[in-house]
Amino acid sequence: MIELIIVIVIIGILAAIAVPRYLDLRDQARVAARDGLTGNIRAAASIAYANASVNNLGAINATSVYGSLAETGGLTFAGTIFTGTVGGVAYTWTFNAPAGIGSPSPTT
Repeated sequence: MIELIIVIVIIGILAAIAVPRYLDLRDQARVAARDGLTGNIRAAASIAYANASVNNLGAINATSVYGSLAETGGLTFAGTIFTGTVGGVAYTWTFNAPAGIGSPSPTT
């Protein structure tokens, strides 16, 4: 009986250590996914800008940036605002001509 109690105490201690670390990993994963999506949008803006420069297409807009995305990942855009959801939180990114993408901000 004492051995069983000792095992239960050890499992409780391990759980007390593991649960906060697991929650922290979820938050880090959510931030990494958001930053990855930001990088994809910025890369698409650079590709659209380079394509417009090489082919003398003039100024680019959010439509040409959206068209340069290989995978949209659930992103939508309206005007100059890109909107996407990461881990249940909606974020917006603003397109700034000629090829800038602002930092993500949570949508309230």
